Amino acid sequence: MESRLCLMLHGLGGGPYELQPLIDAVAASGREVRAPVLPGHDGPGPRMPASSWLDWTRRAEAWYDDMASEEAPAAVVGFSTGAIIALHLASRRKVDRLVLLAPFMAIRHTGRLPFHPARLLRIVARWLPEIPRRGPAVRDPEMRRWASDHERFRTFNLHATLSALDLIEVVKPLVATIDAPVLIVQGRLDAIVEPSGAAWLRDRLKPGRSRLIELPRSDHLVALDHERTSMIDAVLGFLGEGTTV
Repeated sequence: MESRLCLMLHGLGGGPYELQPLIDAVAASGREVRAPVLPGHDGPGPRMPASSWLDWTRRAEAWYDDMASEEAPAAVVGFSTGAIIALHLASRRKVDRLVLLAPFMAIRHTGRLPFHPARLLRIVARWLPEIPRRGPAVRDPEMRRWASDHERFRTFNLHATLSALDLIEVVKPLVATIDAPVLIVQGRLDAIVEPSGAAWLRDRLKPGRSRLIELPRSDHLVALDHERTSMIDAVLGFLGEGTTV
C-alpha cells in the first residue's frame, strides 16, 4: 500500500521554492506534504549563516518522526544536499520510498583536481567564510526569473559547504544498506553538482531497488527547469507504485 505522507528537503542555501512545482503536484495528488526549511536557511538577512550537517540531519529525523512511524513510513524527496540528508535519514529510519533530485555527491568539475576540494575550501574559509552566490541554476528563462524573485541568501557560507562535503563522506558507506526503493533524477546540464554522482548512487544502491532518469535539457534545479513536467509525472508515478521498484 502506498504511503500518503511525503517529506521534502531542499538544497544547501536554498528553500522549499526550489521544489515548489513538485510540492504542489504531490499535494494535489492527495498526499500530506511537509516541506520545511533546514536549520541555517531561515535567515534573517541576505547572508547565509553557518550551520552543519548534524543540524540538518537531526532536524530531518525530528520532522520525519513527527509525521511517520515504523508502521506508517513516509516517502522522502531530497534535492541536492537535501538528497544526501534523505539518504542519511533512510539509513536510520524505515522510509517508504526515496526520490533524489540532482544529488550532491561532488562539486561539478572537482573530479579533475589532484586533491579533495575540501582541503582547498578549508584554507579559503579561514580568510573568506562566505562567497557571493550565483544566479539560479535553471535554463528555463521564465523559471529562472521566478526563482530569482524569491528571498534568497546572496552568499554561500563556506563552513556550511564544507559540512555538506563532510556529510557526503559519512553517507557514502551507508548507501548500500538502504532498503527503500529509490528514484534518482539528474539533469545532464547540471552546473553545480557532478552529474556522474547520480549513476554512482544507482550502481551502489541495492540491485533492483533503484532507477535513474536523466534529463538532457535540465540544469541543477530540475524541479523548475525545462523538463519539470515529465519529471513531476515520473515522481508521481514512482510514489504511486506498490512496494517494489
